[in-house]
Amino acid sequence: MHNLNGQGDGALLQERDRRARAVLGVAPAADMEEIRRAFRKQSLACHPDTNPNDQDAARRFRLVCCAYKFLVEGDMCPEIEQASLPSLSEADAERCLDNDWAYWCWWREKFFEKDS
Repeated sequence: MHNLNGQGDGALLQERDRRARAVLGVAPAADMEEIRRAFRKQSLACHPDTNPNDQDAARRFRLVCCAYKFLVEGDMCPEIEQASLPSLSEADAERCLDNDWAYWCWWREKFFEKDS
């Protein structure tokens, strides 16, 4: 799926993949159809033509396009590398989020089962 273009560093590729998926808001185990739907939703939401008064819309739109291009074609652009994205906490990093069920459980706990 990804074209490494001579970059043999697996950890770097995994981090880029994580960042691209975070930009689109898809699970680590999302398939191409989910990625395509997320891209369409995100690109429509932040397109500069639909947000004429938002000065940051063009930057967000480029970031979404770069994330999609990386996940589909493996081409990397600097916007993904420079984007400030939330990092995983230590507790989240310990979890294995490589399937839909694990990701759903993490999401449910993260957003709905907060200690009061």
